[in-house]
Formats: sequence, C-alpha cells, structure tokens
Amino acid sequence: MIISCQKCAKKFNVDDNLIPHDGRNLQCSSCGHKWFFRKKTNVEKFKEKPIKKQINIKKINPDEQVPPVIDSIIKEAEKIHDKNLGDVIQKNNKISILNLFFLLLITFVAVIIILDTFKIQINNSIPGFNVLLDNFYESVTDFYLFSKDLIK
Repeated sequence: MIISCQKCAKKFNVDDNLIPHDGRNLQCSSCGHKWFFRKKTNVEKFKEKPIKKQINIKKINPDEQVPPVIDSIIKEAEKIHDKNLGDVIQKNNKISILNLFFLLLITFVAVIIILDTFKIQINNSIPGFNVLLDNFYESVTDFYLFSKDLIK
C-alpha cells in the first residue's frame, strides 16, 4: 500500500500487514511529521471517488418554445420600433441653414477663446502669434464699427 505524508506529500510503500484495521501512528522519515493513519474500508474508498452521471440533453428548437401569442406580440413591437426609428431618422435629416450658421459661429468663438487663453504658450512655439491675434481683434472691431455705421 502507498501512503503519503500529509505535510510534505512524500510517498512510501508500506506492507498492508504492518497497519492494523484500527490504524496506527506513523512518522515521515523525510520531514519527521507524525500522524495517525487508518486503512480505508471499501465504503470509504467508494465515497472518495466522484460519481459521474451522464445527462442526455435534448436539443430544443427555439421556435417551438415561443407560444404563438408571444410571437405575435414580439412582431408587433418590432413593427412599432421600426416605425418610430424611421420617424427619428426623418426628423434628424432636416438641418436648417440657421442651425448650421449658429453651430459654426459658436465653434469659431470657442476656437478664438481657446487661442486667447493659451496665447502666451502658443507665442513661445510660434513667434509673432500675439501680433496675428491682435490684428484679428482689430479686424473684428472694424467689422463691428462698419456694421454699426451701415445700420445708421
């Protein structure tokens, strides 16, 4: 019989006659660990082995599982979803010129604000940037004054 140490897992070949039915104390010659060992009966050996059970699984067709009432509800919901999705796409396709103008204006102002915020850092990498930005501000002022005079 092969016995393995519980501590170091070293295996020893021991004669069955040396171990009584009630068990006995053993000591590992490798690590010195002592423990009580008892022979396993047939019932205990049977308990250690896992019982494997085979289960036959029948393949089920998913179409057979859905009742007709639920299938009709699903199809109706898909039709409603497709109709609503088409309405949303048609509404989003209508972009007016005024909306586009405001979008471009806001984007332009945001870029100018960002450039003005980081003008010192940009001027360090692009010399003369402050002059360009000041010229831009003067041009905007001139355009504003021209528009104001035109309206009067």
